[in-house]
Amino acid sequence: MKRIVASASLLVLLSACVEPQASLPDSALSRAGCYTVDLYDDPYRRNEIQPAKVGLSDNWNRYLGVWGEGAWNGGQCHEIHVTEVNQDGSVVVIDTVAPYETLRAESHRRTGRIDRNGRLIVPGSNGPTVYSYENGRLRGTRFRRSGGTDHVILMPQSS
Repeated sequence: MKRIVASASLLVLLSACVEPQASLPDSALSRAGCYTVDLYDDPYRRNEIQPAKVGLSDNWNRYLGVWGEGAWNGGQCHEIHVTEVNQDGSVVVIDTVAPYETLRAESHRRTGRIDRNGRLIVPGSNGPTVYSYENGRLRGTRFRRSGGTDHVILMPQSS
């Protein structure tokens, strides 16, 4: 029963993010030159962006690549590497943030998914992040388990 209630609560929360509203102007949510971390050399090549899968919608394949120069609420720099998009809608993401105030730099490989509305949803240790593709950039909304949201805008980077 608890799992059903939690799932229903998460669905209500995510349905509210169709058009996330930030209290800061878009210009404050991205920052040219915003830097996170250098990814380690992976002998298994898991950090490389895989080619777009033939037969997948362009709406899914357009997430592939490195997205950065974003700053959560105008502060902590953020970048994601979307390395793979699969036929089942699952997505492999490397999620990175820079050190900021009392927060440390982090990098995590995560498996997300693209929902039926074309949004990329990535689970996180403090709550899910939802990215939507808008005019060649990604708008991200992070839903904190403790309540509240954070916002970011990511620009395509060369990979």
